[in-house]
Amino acid sequence: MQHLKRQATGLRDFIGWIRHEPSRLLLAAQFLAVLLYPLAGGNRVGHVITSIISVGVLGIALLMVRQSPRSAILAAGLSLAGVLLWIYHSSTANATAGIAAGLFYAAAYFYAASALIGYLMEDEHATLDEIWAAAATFMLFVEGYAWLFMSMQLFDRHAFIGPPDMHGVKGAELSWVALLYLSGTNFSATGIGDILPQSPMARMVVIIQQWNGVMYLAVVLARLAGLIRRKDLGGGKG
Repeated sequence: MQHLKRQATGLRDFIGWIRHEPSRLLLAAQFLAVLLYPLAGGNRVGHVITSIISVGVLGIALLMVRQSPRSAILAAGLSLAGVLLWIYHSSTANATAGIAAGLFYAAAYFYAASALIGYLMEDEHATLDEIWAAAATFMLFVEGYAWLFMSMQLFDRHAFIGPPDMHGVKGAELSWVALLYLSGTNFSATGIGDILPQSPMARMVVIIQQWNGVMYLAVVLARLAGLIRRKDLGGGKG
């Protein structure tokens, strides 16, 4: 009986932790997904597994959207459309379905990211969960742009170029992992490294992502850092 009570108490504590700091769970799921993506491979089965992983991350992101001023209904609809279309693309190799799926996925991630920014900006207090949310928002943007790059590549297979080992077969598209790598290095302003945008449209979207990344770091994170510093200074005076 005591053992069951301890288990029930532990479960309540875990649920309470999620309610108070859901952003930490989202960030942990995102990092776990990043580590699992390479294991999915570049074949059709791997694409489906990648889609399932993305669903898990988006599902947790939807929980965060409910914590923000935005509604989760639109994000859920975008996510569902992306999942179904991507599974159809993976099973039939239909490029149009893949392009649409990538756009729906990107829209869902961008919507969740904008909702979390609203959560970060809605008050003048910096909480621990908002710090986790800032990191999770960064990853949402990275994955959103990666899906946008995937759509662009399905529309124009020469939109991006990289080392031969990233293409696998000569002329084949870059893998999801390669595009995620491009998105992460570009959004963080650390440089795009060995993968380059080739088509004019791809280069323009990369510029927009660079601007988005710089503005996110300069405005959102700077504001959060300022709130933390003000809180620390206020505590010191007290």
